[in-house]
Amino acid sequence: MLEANAEVLQRYSSWVVTIEGHCDERGTAEYNLGLGERRALVAQQYLVELGVDADRVRTVSYGNEFPFDPGHDENAWAANRRAHFVITAR
Repeated sequence: MLEANAEVLQRYSSWVVTIEGHCDERGTAEYNLGLGERRALVAQQYLVELGVDADRVRTVSYGNEFPFDPGHDENAWAANRRAHFVITAR
């Protein structure tokens, strides 16, 4: 998945990606913000290793503030542990 995203970003040099780090609801707010940040940074680092210019990849952590699945079980938690990509043009 990240490889395909890197290819598209290399093809469209005017695009900038913001990688949002998200977590499930378990853990403190502070812990989840840090975990979301680490998740986004790892994805950013990998895109850069694949050849995407670092200045075109931004990161932000939302912790558990914006769940993809509002449930409170393992399936919901798994869906909420994610890096979400938002593409914008410069």
